[in-house]
Amino acid sequence: MTETRHSQTSFFSAGFARTRAGRIVRDVLAALIAVAFLALVVFLAAMLTAAFLVLAGIGLLAGCAYWLWRKLRGGPRRKGSAEDDILVATRGPDGWTVEGLGR
Repeated sequence: MTETRHSQTSFFSAGFARTRAGRIVRDVLAALIAVAFLALVVFLAAMLTAAFLVLAGIGLLAGCAYWLWRKLRGGPRRKGSAEDDILVATRGPDGWTVEGLGR
């Protein structure tokens, strides 16, 4: 097995890269790759921003709908509120009394 290095391709070989046309082609390709990479980064950033804004809008709409639903429904019922108490009226020696008012 030989230890020859095969690191140079025919396109970027020393013979082609020494000419003026070869350097221009190589520089143009490098610039195109750099511009394509930057365009991809900007595009992905725009898509992530748009996705975040859509999710934030959906969350805001859901929160407003929940708030409106709670307002129309009448708010949460707390345990032990006056609406949940059952008052028992009994006739005592001094007349009718209602038990359950003293908390």
